Amino acid sequence: MSEKFSIRGLMRRWAMSPTARISFGLVSLLVGLLMVLDLVLKLLPDQRAMTQSVREQVAVNVAVQVKLLLNDASMQAPLAGMITEIVQQSTEIESIGIRREAGDLVMSTRGHKEGWAAPPLGLSTITSVVVPLNSGTAKWGQLEIGYRSPWPNTLMGWLKQPTVQLIFTISTASFVAFYLYLRRVLQHLDPSKAIPERVRVAFDTLTEGLLVLDLQGQILLANSAFRGFHPQAGDVLMGRSIKQLEWLVNGVHETADLPPWERALQTTEPILGIEVDLSRDGGDTRRALLNCAAIRDAAGNARGCLLTLDDVTALDQANTKLRSALTELEVSRDQIQKQNDELQLLANCDPMTACFNRRAFFARAEPMLKHALATGEPLCCVMIDIDRFKSVNDTHGHSVGDLVIQAVSKVLKTSMREQDVLCRYGGEEFCVLLHGLTLDQAVVVADRIRGRIEREVGSNVEGVPNLRITSSFGVALLGSGNAKNMLLLIERADQGLYAAKEAGRNQVQCIDWAEVGELVVDA
Repeated sequence: MSEKFSIRGLMRRWAMSPTARISFGLVSLLVGLLMVLDLVLKLLPDQRAMTQSVREQVAVNVAVQVKLLLNDASMQAPLAGMITEIVQQSTEIESIGIRREAGDLVMSTRGHKEGWAAPPLGLSTITSVVVPLNSGTAKWGQLEIGYRSPWPNTLMGWLKQPTVQLIFTISTASFVAFYLYLRRVLQHLDPSKAIPERVRVAFDTLTEGLLVLDLQGQILLANSAFRGFHPQAGDVLMGRSIKQLEWLVNGVHETADLPPWERALQTTEPILGIEVDLSRDGGDTRRALLNCAAIRDAAGNARGCLLTLDDVTALDQANTKLRSALTELEVSRDQIQKQNDELQLLANCDPMTACFNRRAFFARAEPMLKHALATGEPLCCVMIDIDRFKSVNDTHGHSVGDLVIQAVSKVLKTSMREQDVLCRYGGEEFCVLLHGLTLDQAVVVADRIRGRIEREVGSNVEGVPNLRITSSFGVALLGSGNAKNMLLLIERADQGLYAAKEAGRNQVQCIDWAEVGELVVDA
């Protein structure tokens, strides 16, 4: 389909414009008139008659010389040489022959006998010239000269003919003169007269700018809405080429080789929604959408192009404001989400240590408890208390006490796994749920954390040299004895914590209420 359109487009390009067709018609009329006048008044020289006259005159001159030599018998040989030399030196003479009245050929050059064509009725023609030779009052014979045809056998030969060159020169010069004159004159004609007044009035009622173009891109009609699109559009547009509307051509945002109105003439489908920037330097921003469609006759042949401009400046500005509002809403949404996250953090976490508070701890502990009871996987609870924390506050102040709590929480958080849950249970107490660890494994983990607290916390508190901080741990296992809910599990771990404090602090204790008795692990 595209190949068909491209071929049609090439044919349209090669087709002559109306100005060229009118000029060609005037040239044809002029050449025809000259030919008629030549037939009547003989304006052009008769080349055939002139050529034949010259050839007959040459033949007469040769005949005079031949007659003089024929009277002397000793001059027969020079006569033969003379006619041969004449044929060789002439570009028009093909052969020469001397024939008696009886018809026998007395003397001839090469090829004369075979190539001679006797003229009808003995009258000379343009290629066969006959001159009578007399002896006294009686006819002795005739001189025959065969000439080449003066008419060319090739196209270039015909073009070199003076008459053809004269006609060609007159035709070319006339065509150029007519074309330039008509092109100048037709620009001053009003092409809008081809469109009825009622149609123009109807087009002026449209809110869209409208142009009607011919096949060469000349403007046939522009409605009032189009003339209001740009200050330069208010000038007289009829008969001008659309290429002269630089404000429109330069504003088309498209990378195609051909403008949309030319491509519309090559396709059966309209070209819609081409963006056009009609902004002026230092002026307001103005945008439009350009649509093009070919105007076709009943046979489907394109006769012109209909071009419309739809002003979308207000819509574009509204879209810009809408995009700005959406951007602001997204920023506000992000801020609200950030604030919600902060509120969620404040609601779920202890502000000093960033560990879970009791409410958040129990919200996460209940699913872990249900999972452990349903699957039988071990779940351990560890209670941690900072040893002699009251004396730290009394000796060094509450600010140092806060630093100690933060340092202990940091050690606890860096010692936990992702699935473990850490809570600041109150004051200097912390609670940890260890999922998937047996009681012995939980005791080992607790004792390792206890050692880190003893080694690291005191040295990390700035401004208090030689500060020694220790902690006590109580560990309990879910399902041991009567610990079937979270409060009982925490209570059992708290019992272990108290046992560790009573045993001298800085150690891990686990209370087992089973029949095996109490299991104590010292630090």
